[in-house]
Amino acid sequence: MSEKRLYVGQSILAFFLVLFALASGHLFMVIINHVDQKISSDYYLNADKIEGRWYGDYSIKEELELNLKEAKYRGDIKDTEVYKKALLKLEKGENLKFYLLPSSNFLLISMLTLFLIGFLVLVISKYIKNDALQSIAGLISGLFLWTGLEFSLLIAARTLGIAKKLTVFNGSLIGEYGEYILMKYSWGFLMIIIAYMLFLECSRCNFFLYFRRNLNLMRGAVATGKIDNYAPHTAFMFSAVTWFFYVLLLLAYDERIFGVYSWFTYGVFFLSFSFTGYLFLKLMQIKGFGPRLRYAIPTTMVFWNDIEILAKWRVFQEPWLIFNPITAIIFFGGLFFGIYLVVKEVKKSYK
Repeated sequence: MSEKRLYVGQSILAFFLVLFALASGHLFMVIINHVDQKISSDYYLNADKIEGRWYGDYSIKEELELNLKEAKYRGDIKDTEVYKKALLKLEKGENLKFYLLPSSNFLLISMLTLFLIGFLVLVISKYIKNDALQSIAGLISGLFLWTGLEFSLLIAARTLGIAKKLTVFNGSLIGEYGEYILMKYSWGFLMIIIAYMLFLECSRCNFFLYFRRNLNLMRGAVATGKIDNYAPHTAFMFSAVTWFFYVLLLLAYDERIFGVYSWFTYGVFFLSFSFTGYLFLKLMQIKGFGPRLRYAIPTTMVFWNDIEILAKWRVFQEPWLIFNPITAIIFFGGLFFGIYLVVKEVKKSYK
């Protein structure tokens, strides 16, 4: 195989591996929530609910109208009646109350387990010698650590009664997805990380190096040194890039700032689409499978912005948010098959 074909093949493999990892992470959260509702159903029925506060991208009336339309489309009579009654209350000028489910023990255990698995993968990674496999370990660790963080925010949102969406549970109007409100307002913490990375002299991130060079922030050459384990670096990069784009999109969707159909959201969409092609060309020029895998993370996440925005515009329904055996086979199977191909590719380099 020629060197050019090898670079192209490895770049495509790295890109789709990260793509399936992102989809699998979303589906994994859906599965945990599904299992939680099955296991903790009695607890949710009997526990005291928490009165909710609305922080959605739309008004409660718009949210209810949209949910009513979808419930009618599904043919869900019970949900339709709940949404109709809620809208009728608003039309009469009455105060509409809704509640959030409390946090179950299963959710707490799931959150701690996710953090523990992510940490253990990093501990095990110190025994991995190949940097490509270290990068895979970092990707997996980052996926578990970030998912654990999302569940910690979910628990916090339920405790505080923060809601971004409305749904029906056991015939009652329930708020959900408040964790994304908390994440949106985490931009201040994100700024601290960005400031640190911007002045970190040993940082080799091309994004920050570009600004350091052009803003005359370089004190000298980039600090060099051998890195023995890329897994922690990859896990941090995965989490930081995911966090950055989450905050960017959540701020873009906020109607009080920009809006779902604002010029800013359209700008993010078209810039992400354009830069995906540029970054993929750069990805194919990188030497070494390990560096290529690490560079594929931000490349794929830039492309993922377009997927998220298209789903927000309701162009399509995200299949990784649908819990059924087919989606599990496709996305988890794709992730494991991608890891298998990476291991196979690494073994070739030793022959």
